[in-house]
Amino acid sequence: MEQNKKLYPITFNRETERHSWGTEKFAIADLGIVDPTVKEGWLAGNTFSDIMETYIERISGEEIYGYYGRQFPVAVSFLEVDGQMPVMCHPDDEAAEQRYDALGRRTLWYITEASEDARIYLGFNGEMTASGLYEKCLDGTVRDSLNVIIPQKGDSLHISPGTPYSAEGHMRIVAISEASAITFTLHDPAGSPEDSHVTDAIDLIEYGKTGIDSCLNRSNLNCNGLDCSASDRNGNPAGNAGTSVPVNSNGAAGRQLLSSREFSVNEMKVTDPIKVTAGNSFTIYVCLEGGLSIQVPSKNESGESCMENCRIKKGDAVLMPADIEEFFIVPTDRDTVLIEAVIESRDEIDDYINPDTEPYLEGEDYEGLENEADEDSDTDSLSKDAATEPGNAKTAGSIRRFLKN
Repeated sequence: MEQNKKLYPITFNRETERHSWGTEKFAIADLGIVDPTVKEGWLAGNTFSDIMETYIERISGEEIYGYYGRQFPVAVSFLEVDGQMPVMCHPDDEAAEQRYDALGRRTLWYITEASEDARIYLGFNGEMTASGLYEKCLDGTVRDSLNVIIPQKGDSLHISPGTPYSAEGHMRIVAISEASAITFTLHDPAGSPEDSHVTDAIDLIEYGKTGIDSCLNRSNLNCNGLDCSASDRNGNPAGNAGTSVPVNSNGAAGRQLLSSREFSVNEMKVTDPIKVTAGNSFTIYVCLEGGLSIQVPSKNESGESCMENCRIKKGDAVLMPADIEEFFIVPTDRDTVLIEAVIESRDEIDDYINPDTEPYLEGEDYEGLENEADEDSDTDSLSKDAATEPGNAKTAGSIRRFLKN
């Protein structure tokens, strides 16, 4: 592989894992045991780990690479649920790093298909204790203590670390998550009590009552006169009725499905060509409906300007490397809907550091330094003002913008 060769929108051959409840097909994943190969272009045939070994900084972005190192931080998979999933949960980043030297797992599910008898179980419907959970996991009644959601096409669900969840029935789900294979099976209907990981997860679980309003995002466009309410075990309504609103400062229509420090996800309805100026971060797109062409400015062998086209159809996932700073999304079908996933910024300050504390020691003489500090403050203010101007923003989130062509 050539170090300086131009990168392009990357799609992968999916790797399939089969389970008693259905299948999980990984479209973008850096999980070690799951290592899909590039589908097209001059990188075709190389595994995800191969291209990360050579191009990690150019693909992830300098800031993301500086935070995560050689680990690509986000995974995309497609779940085909046709049975009863185990009750599972995942650790957060802190616990996963301390115990397993790995990322934790925050997840967003987007429902693309659901039968009438499909159910999702998410979080406790009341207060729970560690001993109570242990007993329920062993005797197989833990689902009775979880909120029940009747899923609909277009729903998105946020599964935070430490939250027990499961699903059953016929469903098709797009899963966007942190790139982590650490999963605690609390109860598996196809297994035995000895298979439970509840003792490993007992101190990592969120035992409080889970409010479904904070987890479920439901588009009111799906209602069409039907009952759009979800319910908990007691029949109480649950969930947010989302509306089509701008998800960025330039008015691209869509919904923000999740905003977290690990990653952010937007749903976008694309009716006209959109120019995307990307920040110092990769972007992932999943086509939910319709189709599109991703056009990247380039030059041909004669040095003339041209556009390189990457066609994406319904069900495809594409990774846009951070190296591609500008591109166009052009819908090829009337009703084109995308999911966009991006990491906004991972610059963090340790909690124990107070940035407002004066940098002086008690009892020391700092005469003459106050004026210098004031001058530095003025300079900082000017720098901050400059950073808010178009083209000068420092983080991925602040320089991502969508402009109607």
